[in-house]
Amino acid sequence: MFDNLSDWMAMLGRWAHIIFGIAWIGSSFFFNWLDGHFEPPTEDEKKKGKTGELFMVHGGGYYFVEKKLFGFGPLPANLHWFKWEATWTLISGYFLLGVVYYMGGDIFMVDQEVNPISGSAAIAIGISTLVVTWFLYDFTWRLFSSKGKLPIVMTAAIMVGACYLLTHTLSGRAAYMHAGAMIGTWMVLNVWAHIIPAQKKMLEQAQNGEQVDHSLGLQASFRSKHNNYFTLPVLFVMVSNHFPSTYGHDLNWVILIISFFVGAFIRHYFNIREKKDKYTAWIAIPVVLGLVTLIVMTNPETEDPVVEVKEQRVEVEVEDIEELQAANTPVSKIRHDVSVLVEFEGVVPARKKLKLPSACAKQYPKGARDTVLLVHNKKLQNVLVRVTSGHENLPIPPVPAFAVELDQKGCLYSPRVIGARVGQKVTLINSDPVFHNVKSVAKKNKRFNIAMPKKNQRKTKIFTKPEIVVKTKCSVHPWMAAYIAVVEHPYFGVTRKAGTTTLKGLAPGTYTVEAWHETLGTQDQQVVVGDDLVPRVKFTFKL
Repeated sequence: MFDNLSDWMAMLGRWAHIIFGIAWIGSSFFFNWLDGHFEPPTEDEKKKGKTGELFMVHGGGYYFVEKKLFGFGPLPANLHWFKWEATWTLISGYFLLGVVYYMGGDIFMVDQEVNPISGSAAIAIGISTLVVTWFLYDFTWRLFSSKGKLPIVMTAAIMVGACYLLTHTLSGRAAYMHAGAMIGTWMVLNVWAHIIPAQKKMLEQAQNGEQVDHSLGLQASFRSKHNNYFTLPVLFVMVSNHFPSTYGHDLNWVILIISFFVGAFIRHYFNIREKKDKYTAWIAIPVVLGLVTLIVMTNPETEDPVVEVKEQRVEVEVEDIEELQAANTPVSKIRHDVSVLVEFEGVVPARKKLKLPSACAKQYPKGARDTVLLVHNKKLQNVLVRVTSGHENLPIPPVPAFAVELDQKGCLYSPRVIGARVGQKVTLINSDPVFHNVKSVAKKNKRFNIAMPKKNQRKTKIFTKPEIVVKTKCSVHPWMAAYIAVVEHPYFGVTRKAGTTTLKGLAPGTYTVEAWHETLGTQDQQVVVGDDLVPRVKFTFKL
């Protein structure tokens, strides 16, 4: 019930946010268009406070709009204000931040790969950024508005610094949302701290028959122009929520900054395009360069090449049995399957509770918990066990034709750890009716960032180089993580619920066997396999 209510709160919040945002941004675009299209008044009309007029066709008739300054003649009895659209846009936006990001603690706010901070610390950083950047931006323009382009450069620096900070402390998705909320906060406070007070002061002066200070209107118009340039960057953030190739990118802060500047330049073009004394063609250069850069940066990797690893046999010439054993070359066709048991010693930490989207949460009647450390009857799961030495002269069979599967089910990866041969197919699956993406964090293999918006969608990848391990994550749901071990030989396995796995096909000889766990580290030990001796290998991990 609570999960369903939470989803409805988020949906209604988004609906309201879009409605209020359309009303606010629409009025901003309209009035900015009006100011740019007024026909100039005659000299006599100027003396009466008229600054322009415009005829517009709409709805089966035409409108006549006339703009006048305060202080010239009596005021109309009924004046319409445009202020609540901005206020409710901000309120609904803050409501969404609270419902989607803050109520879940660190679920959506924190990405351990980015910065392993607590949920409360992440929330504090997000809120502090909204507050501090407003004062930096506001003081910049209060103090340096007469210094040419200096305040523009300073504002850009504030944006770059804030975006870098957010994307290096919060999850990519949360960072983008807070960057949008930051600019939205500036816009609304521009309305309430500058635009509305100036309008009220001028109205009050006109009503009292005082000399109207029209410089107040110019200052208000200046902040209104700021808001006009901020609109497209904010809209980009709203849309980017559906495209993890942006906020899930390794250089997500660069993508965010480029998109901000592209949006501002596009807005600048529409602001000046019909002014005869303004040359607008140059604007295409930064816009096209910016868009091409974004497209190239987020371009997915090309299809992986098919890698064939043929069976290899190494022939070694030896003169006696000691040299033969030293070379670890099998003297017979004897093969053994070596069983490995991995146990956990000590008190098992409580697994962290997860607040999942309702479509995933309903798959866990007793509540969802993380799968970082899974222990059952002292048996440790998700441990990669592999031979690291002693296997060099063993035959390497062909890469299996079947694919190893990594599923996204219930907003968790299943299994959390898998192993695959170099060149073997790895099939990524989305079994959830929600949007996932799979982003790899690889050092030797090609990185990829695949959007998987559809249920039962499958995507196959091939890793061409050995790597222990390739981490995969979901940028949409930052708590989701899995590990893929890419091994050049078949002598490996991963423990499951029983804490066991098997190293198949080992010939008599001496081997080094390694056990790896994502949080508990690695252990290794020497294992001797004889003609008639099949050892049982045991690893014990503890905190």
